[in-house]
Amino acid sequence: MFDRRRIRKQGIPAPALVRSAERHSRWTSNDYQRYDFVVEVRPEGRAPFQARLSQKFAILERKPAEAETVKVRYDPESLGVVFDLAGDPRFDVEAMQARTAKLRWETHNRLHGGDVFPMTMSPGGPGQSAEAGRSGEPIEALERLARLRESGAITEEEFLHLKAKLMNDS
Repeated sequence: MFDRRRIRKQGIPAPALVRSAERHSRWTSNDYQRYDFVVEVRPEGRAPFQARLSQKFAILERKPAEAETVKVRYDPESLGVVFDLAGDPRFDVEAMQARTAKLRWETHNRLHGGDVFPMTMSPGGPGQSAEAGRSGEPIEALERLARLRESGAITEEEFLHLKAKLMNDS
């Protein structure tokens, strides 16, 4: 246990390919299940090596699967390995939520032409006027909407709705 903690804090980061992932046993006494992994660690400036590691995951938690590349930390002397999954949106819930929020804003901006905000949200977030995000020229905003429609980023129905909203607001 202390060796794993030491590797987690002081180990060298490296990518690793998951060669196998198997549930340790069928029975569990709580919400966690132990899994056994074989990973191929690919450190920079050193030959790849295989390592075995065992780790508990919550039963409903996403676990590394075969053929996935994940981040690990390793001890160059003992070649002990631990997963370094923090910040990976595939396994870290907070990172996944941050990535989802970022994708929502990107989708919103793509659908609404970057600085055309037909809804109450503005580019600066809640509390700022939607007018602050507008270019001031309805023709430029309309051209931007037309480009979005032509590129397939918005449907004809969305285009007509946003166009009507834009014309009503100007």
